[in-house]
Amino acid sequence: MKDRDTIARLRDLRRHGEQRANELVIRRYAAAQRAAGAVREAAAAVSEHLQHTAEAEDAAFASLVGQPVKAASLYRLQGQFENAARQTEKLRENEKMAGVTEQRRKTELSAARNDHRASMKAVTKLDGLLQHLTKRTARRSLALAELSEEDERGPLRLPAER
Repeated sequence: MKDRDTIARLRDLRRHGEQRANELVIRRYAAAQRAAGAVREAAAAVSEHLQHTAEAEDAAFASLVGQPVKAASLYRLQGQFENAARQTEKLRENEKMAGVTEQRRKTELSAARNDHRASMKAVTKLDGLLQHLTKRTARRSLALAELSEEDERGPLRLPAER
């Protein structure tokens, strides 16, 4: 097998690897986008919960204004507020975990992009080498063709011999 054929096969293999790397970048990008969406959803859930909790607190205290308050009513309200606080903490933890996942997906995307860039560079180098060999082979073929034409015409005569 000639060098040119070997390089062409290697380039084809590298190009196939580059395509797989590109597909991985696309999948990692989609995963990063989903993770970013999850972070936005988690942040919205926290915000909505805090808004709902504030409204519930206002309504609960408004119902107590202007009347005698019993200890049982206060304990009941305290329990509701503690439940709301636990729910808020749970939602914030979910938001934090979504952020960690998003960061991990971004890191994976960056690594996939670097791999793809490296494989593209390898394919480009092999393309250049293959072009160079093709041009060199074409020049050699042209020189050989000219030489065989000269051989067919006969020996060259010097102007003094004529």
